[in-house]
Amino acid sequence: MRLHTENKLIETGDIKIQCGMFQGDSLSPLLFCICLIPLTEHLNKLNTGYEEHTTKTKILHLLYMDDLKLIAKSEEELQKQIHTVKTFSEDTHMEFGLEKCAKIAFKRGKLVHSKNLVIDIKRAIQELEQGKTYKYLGIEESEGTQHQQMKERLKQE
Repeated sequence: MRLHTENKLIETGDIKIQCGMFQGDSLSPLLFCICLIPLTEHLNKLNTGYEEHTTKTKILHLLYMDDLKLIAKSEEELQKQIHTVKTFSEDTHMEFGLEKCAKIAFKRGKLVHSKNLVIDIKRAIQELEQGKTYKYLGIEESEGTQHQQMKERLKQE
């Protein structure tokens, strides 16, 4: 690291970063987001997800800070996306909180049951239990989400 002052240059020796990022300063959120850009690039190269009919825009994931939502048309596509996230996680030593993850599948707007998504021999992403919801950006989602009730609750909060 180098610091240029009016009179001299102050320089440290090599700084070995073990893993993670420093937290607490104003740059932390920005650096975190910058570190996730390559993940978005890798996911986009998979050519998976849904295509919006009018604009032909492909949607395969939603990412806001540390909330990631993967969107796929099939189990195979989702498995590819998960594999990409897993590889990225291992390569960067960023851990994704799998205990908070859930999987839900819809076919023509109706909830369908499917197997848990196996990541490796020790870990799997569980299917969301019937009647349960999951939160993405603080909004509870599930089959038949009551949008008007959710809007009212958000207004009150």
